[in-house]
Amino acid sequence: MDALLVLVGAVMLAGLLFISGSSRRDDVRMRSRWDATFEREARQLRRTDATGVLRCRRCGSSGSERAGACPGCGAVL
Repeated sequence: MDALLVLVGAVMLAGLLFISGSSRRDDVRMRSRWDATFEREARQLRRTDATGVLRCRRCGSSGSERAGACPGCGAVL
């Protein structure tokens, strides 16, 4: 009976290790995609008018260039 309990525990532990190992690889991919998107948006030139007002690319509302974030949706301007 004790041997069966140890076997079941070992199988469950192996399953958990397998599941956690596969998610790390996906996390690295998602992190690198997010980093690439952030770098691209950070380096993108944005045209402003003389007043320093930018138009949000997500919702279309206008916001101050100094604020850096859209007042409507909170996206980076």
